[in-house]
Amino acid sequence: MEIHVIVVILWLWFIPADVSDLGNVGSFLTKNKRMIKKKYRPIYHITAPEGWISNPTAFTFYKRQYHIFYQYHPYNGAWEHTNWGHAVSDNLVDWIHYPTALMPKDHYDRHGCLAGSAVVNKNFLTLFYTGHIVSGRESIQTQNLAVSGDGMFFQKFLYNPIIRESPNGIGEFRNPKVWRFRNIWYMIVGATSRERNGQLLLYSSDDMFNWKLNGTLVNSYGDMGDMWENPDLFELNGFHVLIISVQGIEADGWRFRNLYQTGYILGHFNYVKGQFDDMEVSIATFNQLDYGHDFYTVKTMSAIDGRRLLVGWLGMWESDFIESTFGWASMLTMIRELRLNKNGRLLMTPVEEVTDLREELIENAWYKPGEFFKAETKSFELIVNSTSVQSDVVLILEWNFGGYTVGYSSEHGYISVDRGGIDGVRRAYWSPVDHVHLRIFVDYSSVEVFCGDGEVVFSSRIYPNSMRIRIAGDSEVHILQYKLRRSVGFDNNLEQRIRNHLINT
Repeated sequence: MEIHVIVVILWLWFIPADVSDLGNVGSFLTKNKRMIKKKYRPIYHITAPEGWISNPTAFTFYKRQYHIFYQYHPYNGAWEHTNWGHAVSDNLVDWIHYPTALMPKDHYDRHGCLAGSAVVNKNFLTLFYTGHIVSGRESIQTQNLAVSGDGMFFQKFLYNPIIRESPNGIGEFRNPKVWRFRNIWYMIVGATSRERNGQLLLYSSDDMFNWKLNGTLVNSYGDMGDMWENPDLFELNGFHVLIISVQGIEADGWRFRNLYQTGYILGHFNYVKGQFDDMEVSIATFNQLDYGHDFYTVKTMSAIDGRRLLVGWLGMWESDFIESTFGWASMLTMIRELRLNKNGRLLMTPVEEVTDLREELIENAWYKPGEFFKAETKSFELIVNSTSVQSDVVLILEWNFGGYTVGYSSEHGYISVDRGGIDGVRRAYWSPVDHVHLRIFVDYSSVEVFCGDGEVVFSSRIYPNSMRIRIAGDSEVHILQYKLRRSVGFDNNLEQRIRNHLINT
């Protein structure tokens, strides 16, 4: 009886789908017909069905499926008023496009539904997000929620916004991360302080709808940028890992070379005090997650088997997005697993399920410096192993008028990538123990390089035509190359479910 009462109350509190929602769902049915093979478009990374994609907005598991939501603009390959796109998977590698989850059409979000988080409560999937509106020169950002009982169609809360304004009155106030601990709901929101430093605000609630400001959780004191966004907080191996994406941080040698940075800090969150016992956020304690040219903002989740999974945006605001002229832009990373080693360093590797993408072994041989082979396919995995760590290892992915070099320097103890041009080099210190081990994933216009056990990762966009792989450096290397299959698209059975929903609505 109690469950039925809760369902009725929730239904009354949420806005039923209107005609514009149903029209959008209907238009989703035609996207499959319009989808054509576009130049540079990946086949095993999530892209929007059409248009621009950027930040993942939420990542969760609901009704036996993984759900990824993302910011996207469906009308062209440029950033504009953002929707929440949606894709689902049974296995973390095969992804099916779902209808748009959230659209910017209400008075509190009419200029964009920005990233947030997702939680499962009482068999409902709840999305928390930032509504964005622009009034004159003023930007107003509020926190809102929407609920679904089936994981496909979402209804916004009738009394949105649930948090109407930043406590300091500054418009930079976004990306709520929500979780529950011992029957209390917690929310952290990225913000800018009055001194124009990045900060995180902490809220708590008994019911997910009424929120109390607990205060500032952590602050920047000058060297950590002017805005922190897309915060994430989770426990791993006895530590609390805080992930933030930082705007305004200055380059520090080979660190922080991109326009914006995503990284992490370790600490211990005290739920009694509502604060960290031992966290200092500075460039000395802030560690980059990925050292490549194109990586920004992430979402993580705890899988049912206990793994901490991560997905990020394989893009950067300063990038060219050459593909935008074809009506689409950018992609998400492969799904990655996070682990914490004994030295307090986050390791990031592809989830083990990616081996299901392997379609054919097309290369299995030793190569000496100066030798090369043709890639044969535009979506592939390379597994590279050297014989020792005493010699330099260099691989060059090369094509007409361009290339991407991955190089390990034994003398200097670093690994670097170079895609050419001004500021094309990215570098990180790395000390492999026995031999150099690399896993390199190429998908038409992206490359992800995982070094060793995930101590260093590079994610970059590239724009090759046909490609060959040339070995340089001093070391002979063994190479396995796998052709990888397509794993992202539409499902005709899903289309029939949507048509039935439209008929019954």
